[in-house]
Amino acid sequence: MAMRRVGTLLCSRVTVVALAVVAGSVSVAHAQTSEPVTFTDDIRPIFERSCWNCHGAASQLSGLDLRTRDTAITGGARGPALVPGRGEESRLYRVLAGLDGPKMPMGGGAVSEVEVAAVRAWIDDGAHWDGGGAPDAEAVVASLEHAELPTGARDYWAFKLPEKARVPASSTYQHPVDRFLEAARRDAGVSAAPRADRLIRLRRAYLDLTGLPPTPAQTDAFLADTERGAWERVIEELLASPHYGERWGRHWMDVARYADSTGFEQDYNRPNAWRYRDYVIDAFNRDKPCRLISLFASRSLETNWTM
Repeated sequence: MAMRRVGTLLCSRVTVVALAVVAGSVSVAHAQTSEPVTFTDDIRPIFERSCWNCHGAASQLSGLDLRTRDTAITGGARGPALVPGRGEESRLYRVLAGLDGPKMPMGGGAVSEVEVAAVRAWIDDGAHWDGGGAPDAEAVVASLEHAELPTGARDYWAFKLPEKARVPASSTYQHPVDRFLEAARRDAGVSAAPRADRLIRLRRAYLDLTGLPPTPAQTDAFLADTERGAWERVIEELLASPHYGERWGRHWMDVARYADSTGFEQDYNRPNAWRYRDYVIDAFNRDKPCRLISLFASRSLETNWTM
């Protein structure tokens, strides 16, 4: 009797497992024959929960914005995120699946295997950004170009044409910058500091223009030069030094947020970033106007092509 009960119980469990397998197979078959994956119903919820916190309105880590189809195709620092029609090659799918680097997203909002498969199917189908998604970048730009400014906004300083300021009169200073500073000190009730001696001025010039202090030999040479124009000659020498571009190019690269690696939790190297760094240094050393210095990204290509 006991053996019969055990056998009945085992048979029941096997039956339950078999039913679960069959149900799973039916579910998979239903998924394969269901309607195509759409952005509004299937992909947008994934983006809202797991992607847009780091690649949306508040932040675009690595320069990647996933709010529009155009920006997703353009991609960020690591290249295009979407290659419509080719899910396996799309970085968006590969990082969600954990095939390239750490599996995304990091820090919450995990994406299930079913959702990852849906993303790939959506990309394979052309990554169509149907109704309910964010507007294309071109439409946004066009609407902004034809937008009318409210009356109050026209008084904001950024919308006013710059006017040439009148240089304050001065009996002490000749250079306009010094005159503006003198006027500002006068308005603030602040007195000018005593004039620096030659040694202090030399150190300031070196540190300001090259970031390096003068050597003992350079210091002795300047102090021994009592001829007219000694100060101007030192400034010209510093501006001609390659260290000038290294020193002042850093300010430009700070604004451009240059780095040799990505930083953050996964500090990946950027093997070709140095090209932009050297370009900026060379631009400053050649006295290239700031308005002509480019802010660009490039990709190294193999040169051993065969035709």
